[in-house]
Amino acid sequence: DVTLYRKKVRKHTPNPILYGTDPATCPLRALRVYLDALAAAGRTDGPLFVRVDRWDRVAPPMTRRGRVIGDPAGRLTAEAAAEVIERLAAAADLSGDWSGHSLRRGFATAARAAGHDPLEIARAGGWVDGSRVLARYMDDVDRVKNSPLVGIGL
Repeated sequence: DVTLYRKKVRKHTPNPILYGTDPATCPLRALRVYLDALAAAGRTDGPLFVRVDRWDRVAPPMTRRGRVIGDPAGRLTAEAAAEVIERLAAAADLSGDWSGHSLRRGFATAARAAGHDPLEIARAGGWVDGSRVLARYMDDVDRVKNSPLVGIGL
């Protein structure tokens, strides 16, 4: 389990990290490799996603005009995470616009397409119960999945 702070619902929630079916994309295996790399850099506690500078220093202190800025624990900002996602999408030659939110929406869409309950998707993704935004994502999936064109041999 990892504990995530859900800003929109203002609480910490435990979340299981499960083995994936493909070792090359398995979240748990990737997390273990990442944790080993952090430990090798001397970081064994604190935030999971941290800044790394161009010299591969983990969670270096940041200053502006001599004043300390940023999270003192080295936590990666949402903006920095979005930049990483954009760069990785470009490197993978993926088309379209990619952002940090792409992963969240992609999770919800894939989970619903796999037949998971919207309430469980909401809880796992940190949406508040009755979220209209999540309902729109579910509607997008259900509209295609339940189309009368599905399964008629076109």
